[in-house]
Amino acid sequence: MAEKAPEECSDIVYSSANDLKFLRHGFVTVNGVPTSVLTCGRWLDEPLPEDDSKQILIIFIPGNPGAIEHYEEFMCALYEGLQRAVPIWGISHAGHTAPPPPVKLPKFSENEYLYSLEGQVRHKMVFLNTCVPRDRQLILIGHSIGCYIVLEILKRLPRLNVIRGILLFPIIERMSTTPQGQWMWPLLSYLRLPALFGVYALSYLSPQLQWRLLLWYFKDRPVPECVLRASLNLFHPECARQCMFMAKDELDSVTTLDIDSLKSHMHHLIFYYGSSDQWCPVSYYKDLKEMFPQGDVRLCQHGFEHAFVINNSREVGALVAGWILEGVLETPRDIHSKALLV
Repeated sequence: MAEKAPEECSDIVYSSANDLKFLRHGFVTVNGVPTSVLTCGRWLDEPLPEDDSKQILIIFIPGNPGAIEHYEEFMCALYEGLQRAVPIWGISHAGHTAPPPPVKLPKFSENEYLYSLEGQVRHKMVFLNTCVPRDRQLILIGHSIGCYIVLEILKRLPRLNVIRGILLFPIIERMSTTPQGQWMWPLLSYLRLPALFGVYALSYLSPQLQWRLLLWYFKDRPVPECVLRASLNLFHPECARQCMFMAKDELDSVTTLDIDSLKSHMHHLIFYYGSSDQWCPVSYYKDLKEMFPQGDVRLCQHGFEHAFVINNSREVGALVAGWILEGVLETPRDIHSKALLV
């Protein structure tokens, strides 16, 4: 099907995510897809603070599954760590979050291009072009495949005033040959349809039973409530289909590093690899460190998992806040090191 012209970012509805007044969640239409957005500090159509000389805005792009609600605790910790001085906007991947009725997602059968990895890159580009004020200095933060999207944005939208890119547990190369990629490829290639049948069956359960299933699945781990709420989207067949479709496309598309593009942007990038990450192994960290010895390429010393939102949202939020305070806002380390993980 021919690709439609991108639509502007239009508001559907928003409401407070909880009792924290600075945290808001809602849906906007981005590139024709109702998209879940989470903000700390200002909602999309509210004026951003003008008394800040740096006029910085943080944009966060998630991994897969890409419901931004998974990252609510992380975004709150980051916002608090930055002393509530820098607004943060997080955007879900297209089709990964079920919108409130009567709003519906575009049908997958007629709009596959919207939900591919390339479609997700363009989805974020439309958001940046239509929703983000042009006078802002941007910090782009990506997690997992969100890091690949950040790098594509830097390459394709050179006019953006991006002052820092922070790539957490980055999936940016040789995805199918990683330990986790080798395990997932046959599942996503041959068992995707049976998995979808299972999701269809589970979608008929009541929300209460679905919640209990999630509690059982995470029974040995203290999972934040926001992760449980976000995971409920996977009981929606459309969302599950789009997540799996994107994941298979990632395995096929994320292959070699774009060295030339990295050279152009390396001076304002931070890479943060896990010490036992099965999606981006330590060997990838070593390879990148060898290719760019002057680059800011770091290896986690805290034992954080690739899916850090399950156990360490607050710690990773504090860690990233420390980097921004010191490297962007130029706050002396002795002022913030006692409160943050640096």
